[in-house]
Amino acid sequence: MSRFHYIGSATELPLGERGSVLSAKTYNEVKNSPEYNKQREVLRLQGIIPLDDIADLSHLRDEDCLVYDSEEDAAGIFIEELGYWNNEIRKHFWSPYVYRISPNWGGFSVSPKLKDTLPGSYNASLKCCRELFKLMTDYGVSGAEFELYTCWAEEEGLPRNKKYDRIFDLASLSLEDGFELREKEYIVVKMI
Repeated sequence: MSRFHYIGSATELPLGERGSVLSAKTYNEVKNSPEYNKQREVLRLQGIIPLDDIADLSHLRDEDCLVYDSEEDAAGIFIEELGYWNNEIRKHFWSPYVYRISPNWGGFSVSPKLKDTLPGSYNASLKCCRELFKLMTDYGVSGAEFELYTCWAEEEGLPRNKKYDRIFDLASLSLEDGFELREKEYIVVKMI
């Protein structure tokens, strides 16, 4: 099952991807680099079989592949319009504009525990959250409010869990202390 995240806004938001940073290197440059081959050997020593040992990837061209230098560079958010099948989700929002938002590579959950154990994942998720709140800063005005809601696929019409309802001002948020968009959680983010 998939978990979906939604944002409500008083103003229209731009659609598409925000935040990821493509590498200056091409796919073939990366694939033929000594660092790439060294990483493949490290994977093999860990018992992990690199994908190109299993499947023939020779047909891939530079223009077919997006290349990033790190997990953090790949991280960002994607904003899309709701389809007619998503109309049930609108009942949770008072805002006239409601969009589905998705994290790219990371997630909308930042746990300080991951900082030491999985630093790449931690940084990617931190960046996804920062991009989400940067979107609000870029398109919100003083006094504006944004709404966030998270639920599982096909549960958009179910009641939200009101014990998770939160209101906070963006200026007081510290992502490094931890943050998560939880299941059936409704959040109002105030712009001060």
